Amino acid sequence: MIKPDTASLSRRSILHGIGGLTAYFALPVSIRTAQGEMRRPNESTVDAWIRIDPKGSVYVSSGKAELGQGIQTAFGQIVAEELDVDLARIKVINPDTDRSPDESYTAGSASIQSSGMTLRHASAEIRRHLVKMAAGRLHADLVDICVEDGEVIAPDGGHITYWALVGGLEINIPISGNAQPKRPADHKFVGTPQQRADLPAKLYGEASYIVDIRLEGMVHGRIVRPPAPKFTLVDVSIDTVSAMDGVISVVRDGSFLGVIAEREEQAVAAAEVLAEGASWDIPPIEPPLEELPERIKTLPSFDSVFLEVGDVNSAGGERFEASYYRPFHAHGSIGPSCAIAQLDGDILTVWSHTQGVYPARRDMANVLGMAESNLRFIHAHGAGCYGHNGADDVAMDAALLARATDLPVRVMWSRQDELAHSPFGTAMRIEIAAELDSNNRLRSYEHTLWSGAHIARPGLQSQMSSGNRSGLMPAWSTNSDLQPYAFQSAASMFGADRNSDPIYDIANKRLTKHLLPEMPLRVSAMRSLGAYSNHYAMESFMDEVAFNADVDPIEFRLQHLSNPRYRAIVEKVAEEANWSGRSNKKGTGRGFAFGRYRNTSGIFAIVVDVHVDLENGEVAISKVVGAIDVGQVINPDGVLNQIEGGIIQSLSWTLMEEVTYDHTGVTSTEWWDYPIMSVAQSPVIELHLIDRPDLPSVGAGEASQGPTAAALANAIFDATGARVRDLPLRPEKILKQMT
Repeated sequence: MIKPDTASLSRRSILHGIGGLTAYFALPVSIRTAQGEMRRPNESTVDAWIRIDPKGSVYVSSGKAELGQGIQTAFGQIVAEELDVDLARIKVINPDTDRSPDESYTAGSASIQSSGMTLRHASAEIRRHLVKMAAGRLHADLVDICVEDGEVIAPDGGHITYWALVGGLEINIPISGNAQPKRPADHKFVGTPQQRADLPAKLYGEASYIVDIRLEGMVHGRIVRPPAPKFTLVDVSIDTVSAMDGVISVVRDGSFLGVIAEREEQAVAAAEVLAEGASWDIPPIEPPLEELPERIKTLPSFDSVFLEVGDVNSAGGERFEASYYRPFHAHGSIGPSCAIAQLDGDILTVWSHTQGVYPARRDMANVLGMAESNLRFIHAHGAGCYGHNGADDVAMDAALLARATDLPVRVMWSRQDELAHSPFGTAMRIEIAAELDSNNRLRSYEHTLWSGAHIARPGLQSQMSSGNRSGLMPAWSTNSDLQPYAFQSAASMFGADRNSDPIYDIANKRLTKHLLPEMPLRVSAMRSLGAYSNHYAMESFMDEVAFNADVDPIEFRLQHLSNPRYRAIVEKVAEEANWSGRSNKKGTGRGFAFGRYRNTSGIFAIVVDVHVDLENGEVAISKVVGAIDVGQVINPDGVLNQIEGGIIQSLSWTLMEEVTYDHTGVTSTEWWDYPIMSVAQSPVIELHLIDRPDLPSVGAGEASQGPTAAALANAIFDATGARVRDLPLRPEKILKQMT
């Protein structure tokens, strides 16, 4: 059990109560002063990235949240490396609006390359400052001093620790830019596999998740709403519920309906009775699920040609065209979303597994009509989070219920809530056309996509500017005039075109997007945003063209790649997978795909081996071989875990996942309606890491999703001759294409 005092230390008590060292770096941040006011410091500084306490611990603050990707471990390696302290001394603090810098969302596989590099430079500056101080105390030259686990040692044996130098004082250090981080050749921690700092407690069942937090007097809430994106509460009977054992309050605010009870099982029982006595007006959902793949092209849209290079008009070569579709996907976290909120006078404290404590606070303050300075958001570990899931919405649920009692309220969503109400990854349609010249080289490439929004997270300044928009779903059903975001242009709907621009050497390109502000279901960010769909389509298309040109699929890619890093990763996976071309055995296939996430981040290539039962279309994935280049590797184990997790998730999306709905709401609200890949279905995965210590670190978490999907589709085609372009790749679709 996590006791409340371990989760509620104020930044002021940390810095002034024990006397720490604060480094400054050039990023904006909001600071809570002693009087509780908010002020914006000069943008050339931030507060409290790193603090060294008198007992020898190094506290690291970052605005990036640990979501299972291992960044707390990697941050610890970076800081320990630059400070020359043992890794065991590093304590990484969960994001907290009272204690942490404002780094917006944890998203885009950017934590290491942004926050991690800030910590690297801040640590180098602190080390230089303390070594200078020590040199003066020890009467030694800087060049003769060494540091071992935070102890500065002079040639004559004199020594003093960092924590003794700090001496209980707060020291603000402007970062000059002159303190150079270590050379890669001198690294001790960076580049070596390290045990995940957060895993032991999770593996041994110790208190480590938000569901483990217990506050004094904590009560439990449940929310009642239909599984539909839009609804109005017409009527509800509350008398029976109010009289049930343990029920403290039934809360209704417009169409927002919830119950608070002393115990969790009492809240669950009361919510079930409350649901039975509620009637709803639900607008029909259009277009129907079975018509969406085609009708998605007819929905109102913002249209733009966002990249045009050269001339894509035909020059008389062989022309190829294909169309691909991706359905709605659910986050499918194993554990449902949970949050705790406590209103104490004018101060609201929220514990949440949000991906952005500051944006969530900004939006919630807007909903509640509160000053941001009176609202504190504390990140706590939750179930897997792959973008904008239900974490922020359940926090809003808890906050709305907390106004009805002076006790802390814990709200846990049910499995049905999670699969019905978390934002989905949007459906997309992609059409590709290309022309091949006489040398089997692509002379032109056209990529056209239709997509809903990929970013509708809470706290978007552009959407909240009018004051009546919110990214928090519970707010839309209250008596307030708050509405969902209203996207008014293509520029406000970024993410759909991610990885639609091929990194192959193609002289003539035209890329067009049709962005759909209204979709049948609520959509927002899901892992890799549009990159999954665009990579799937592009790499499937490349395979189709190579097949028709009678060229080996890997050789075809290499003919269009001059970048040496790209060629190296493709050649690496071909070597490790013993690639010898397509399979000659019916029912057995191999597929290849390649890509670079965002065209700037992790570079990934993959070979997938499958066996397809030609009688029933069932697919068994026997082995996956992958290769990844993320520049300088901080923790090899962490990178490989991220890639492996992304592969399994992508295989699951591609093979079996699809959100279903009828005219009244989401129908895939149980695991049997929304199956995900099991451990038994998961393949053997062999990964190879190319470390480039002299290059900047880039993200790994979203590099594997798109190429994995295409490699699987390409392998199924190799095994069966069936090219299924509409996901998921279910047996009945494979059999249909085989006949």
